[in-house]
Amino acid sequence: MKLFAVRICAQGRNHARFLDALRAADVNVTDFTRTSPDEFSFCVQKKDLHKTFAILREMCYTYSTTGVTYGATVVKGLCKRAGLLCGLLVFSVLLSLSRGFVWRIRISGNDAVPDKVIENTLSQHNISVGKRLSGFDADTLAAAVRGIDGIRLASVYVKGTTVFVDVHESDPISPPLSYSDTDIVSAYDATVTRIVTREGTALVEPGQHVFAGTPLIGAYRRAQEEGAEPIPSKASGLVYGKVAFTKTVNVAAEWIEYVPQSVKSYTRLELFGLSIGKKPPVGAGYEVTESRSTCNVFLPIMVCHTRVTQMRKQKRTATIEELAASAEQSVVSSF
Repeated sequence: MKLFAVRICAQGRNHARFLDALRAADVNVTDFTRTSPDEFSFCVQKKDLHKTFAILREMCYTYSTTGVTYGATVVKGLCKRAGLLCGLLVFSVLLSLSRGFVWRIRISGNDAVPDKVIENTLSQHNISVGKRLSGFDADTLAAAVRGIDGIRLASVYVKGTTVFVDVHESDPISPPLSYSDTDIVSAYDATVTRIVTREGTALVEPGQHVFAGTPLIGAYRRAQEEGAEPIPSKASGLVYGKVAFTKTVNVAAEWIEYVPQSVKSYTRLELFGLSIGKKPPVGAGYEVTESRSTCNVFLPIMVCHTRVTQMRKQKRTATIEELAASAEQSVVSSF
C-alpha cells in the first residue's frame, strides 16, 4: 500500500495556535505554506485527518482538501532535484546556526507610506535584516511606527525569524473651501454644469456658457428689499463645468520596437545574499519577470522563479488614422 498525504487549504487567523494544537494531538504537519495573512495550506497523513478536521472545526476555520501527494511520486521528484535538495540542506544548517536573527520584515496595510520609511524607523531601534533579535519590545516599536506621519495605528510582532508590521494609515483630510474678498471668476471658457455656493451670490446658472474671466460667484449678498444696495460679503464655493482643450502632438509614422523571440525559465534559492542556481541573463534585449515565494513560514529560504524573454528589434509602421486614434486616446487619458 502506498503512503500518501492529503493537502488541506484553510482560512483563519492565529496560525501559531493552530500548529500548537496539531502538535499536541501528535499530528505531523508537512509543507506548511502561508499564502496570505488569513490563508494557508499544509499536508497531513491520511490517518490524522479525523483529528485535523476536529481541530479545524473547533477553532472555526474554513477549510477544504485540495489534493493528494503520493509517497512514490514525492521520492521520484526528490531524486530529480538532488542538487536543489543539497542546497536546501546547506541552507537549513545555516539556519540552525543563525536562530535569533531577523531574516525577514513583512509590512502590510500601507499604501501612502513607503516600506522604506517604516524599515528606517525599525532600524533606529536595532531591528533590521541580519541583526540579532535581542531586546525586542513590541510596544516600543509599535509606538515608533505610529509616530510616522500618515500612520494612525500599528502593531509589531515576531514569528520565528520574521518581524511583522501591520499598519493602518490616517484618513486623508480634504482642505476646507477658501474664501475670497473679490468675485470668483472663471479660469476657462466653459459650460457651467453645477454650482455649490458657500458664501456670496451665484452669478451663473447650469447650462450657461462663460468665457475666461467671467464672474461666477459675487463677493456680496443681495438685499431683501428691492432696489437696495448689495451687502458686501466674501465669495466661497465650487463651480463645475465642461471645458474644451486643444492639444497638438507629434507622432512618428515609423518606429522600432522590441518583440518576443524566445522564453526561458530559471529557478534558484536565496538566503540573505547567498544563492544557488543558474542566474538568468540580463541586459539589453532581455525582458525579465520575477516571482518569489518562501519554502516555509518558519524558514527564511526564498525560491525565486525568473522568466526571461529574449526580445528582437522590429520596424513598425501605422496609418494616419491609427496614429490619430492612438494620439487621441493618450491625450484623453492624460486628463
